Amino acid sequence: MSFTLPITRTGNSSIVPPPPYYYGVTYIASHVKFECKKASKILPEYLTTDGEGWIYVAEFISVMGEKWENMYMDPDLTQYMEGAIGLKVNFEGKNYLYYPFMWVDKDWALVRGWLDGYPKKLAKISMTKLHPLLPKYDSPKSGIKLGGYVVRGGGVMFRLRVELAEKAEKIPVSDFGPFLNIRRFPSRGDGEEEVYELVSRVKEDSKLENVWKGNAEVELGGYINDEVNLLEIEKIYSGYHFLQYFKVNKTVLLKKGP
Repeated sequence: MSFTLPITRTGNSSIVPPPPYYYGVTYIASHVKFECKKASKILPEYLTTDGEGWIYVAEFISVMGEKWENMYMDPDLTQYMEGAIGLKVNFEGKNYLYYPFMWVDKDWALVRGWLDGYPKKLAKISMTKLHPLLPKYDSPKSGIKLGGYVVRGGGVMFRLRVELAEKAEKIPVSDFGPFLNIRRFPSRGDGEEEVYELVSRVKEDSKLENVWKGNAEVELGGYINDEVNLLEIEKIYSGYHFLQYFKVNKTVLLKKGP
């Protein structure tokens, strides 16, 4: 049975197969503080924020539905780039991590994100990559400078630069709370039922490795239908480079409707 469109008898044409989904990710990120009133303008009315935020670019390697043969049969179905802007929000007295903006460079990553309630759009995303044999850029270390950006259409969504200084034990976004995502599939005609759900995607077996911390610079942009320009950064706390592994099997319903 097909999990997603296109619907065929075998289900092998589905753009996204059923879970589990496995992720190995390399991140360049920054912990920031947005001006609170401006950050609130990009949130639905039932969410509030103190402005604490998280910005990243990342390289993902992801295997879907136990199709490990795709790692060599078609690597393009296991690799994508992602960039995102997140906020710590409060919903009904509890803190969550919510992403008002997220971009990827593959159609299947976009569709999978929408199924989970992430607001993904297609964009060009690039970041510094390391190689163990490359002089100066062989591994994360004190003094190394890393960067990345997200460009969508004719606009730069953001640019991020990090200079690493020291190893760290954790990343601050871990303290924001569980994910809060919005699954929204509107009705377009009489008799149709629309989907409006607040859900939380559940990570399993999550592991962090080789976490480095340092200074960061962030430039925000935006474009015609990407309201990044409404945000203003008050403070940049720190920058990060790290590796993460996790597995996803499900989302949990928090509440139906807004």
